[in-house]
Amino acid sequence: MARPVSITKDKILAAALDVVRKKGVSSLTARSLTSALDCGANAIFSAYGSMEGILEAVRAEARRLFSERISEGFSLNPPFKGFGLALLWFAMDEPQLYRIVMEEKASMASIEDYIDTHIGFKEKSVAAIGHSFCLQEKDAEMLYYQMVIVALGIAHVCVEGGAPLSIAQASEIFGRNVRAFLMVIRAGVDARESFIPQKGAGPEGEIDSYLLIHSLTGQNHLLQELHAEPRYVQDGEWTELERVFRNSCSLTPESLREKHPRLTRGDIRIFILSHLHFTVAEQALLLGISPASVTKARQRLKNKMDSTFCK
Repeated sequence: MARPVSITKDKILAAALDVVRKKGVSSLTARSLTSALDCGANAIFSAYGSMEGILEAVRAEARRLFSERISEGFSLNPPFKGFGLALLWFAMDEPQLYRIVMEEKASMASIEDYIDTHIGFKEKSVAAIGHSFCLQEKDAEMLYYQMVIVALGIAHVCVEGGAPLSIAQASEIFGRNVRAFLMVIRAGVDARESFIPQKGAGPEGEIDSYLLIHSLTGQNHLLQELHAEPRYVQDGEWTELERVFRNSCSLTPESLREKHPRLTRGDIRIFILSHLHFTVAEQALLLGISPASVTKARQRLKNKMDSTFCK
């Protein structure tokens, strides 16, 4: 007579993970688990006490596997990018376990609290960022949180099946965002803050327009060309600049005219160029007038718009 196969805790956990990987955590029941193990319920309950005990073991193992994968990412060069890509690869490779890791157990006071609770590795990441990019700890911490937010966004899209990406595509997106944030950080505090709009100046008044415009600059051929080599803008090209303006804030040329009927076409163009972060000297070249004329036009615009024009 054959001896019965021993149902150990390790075998129960392995079977539970297999069930979750295939159909999600909601499919992990006593019935699905006993079916996978070909055993009775007593075998699993004597090992873990209850289904909640098994679920907690699955959660702990998911978090362990996640941390192990992330740790391996730091061996890549640069280490912080390896960290980000390891997070993304785990989400792509283990979507059901990634969902468990990201379960929200309680309300978080901030996005930083959420990241600290669910991701970890802050100290190691900040040290790697500081070493790779020669940043002070405060700036390295800023980059860490911003890039984890980017990674979480990409991971969410991949896990939810909205737009599956290859790891190479994810790497390109992640790297591009790192460069964009570095551009902002290295601008220095004074220059950086001069580009942050006052309350109500951008969508919901909270967006960092400096980062947004520099991101758009890299994606729009005309804007990139004009920032690199300012020149006179032809009438037909203003349509494209107005489109970029519409996409980067809650304002439009029409809404500006409606709110401030005294604005001329020239006033609108000055406002758009200021929002797109062209300097006075650059605006002079783009409009075909002198820098002094641009300065006077900007002052007239401020007077017409009261406090709305804050560039």
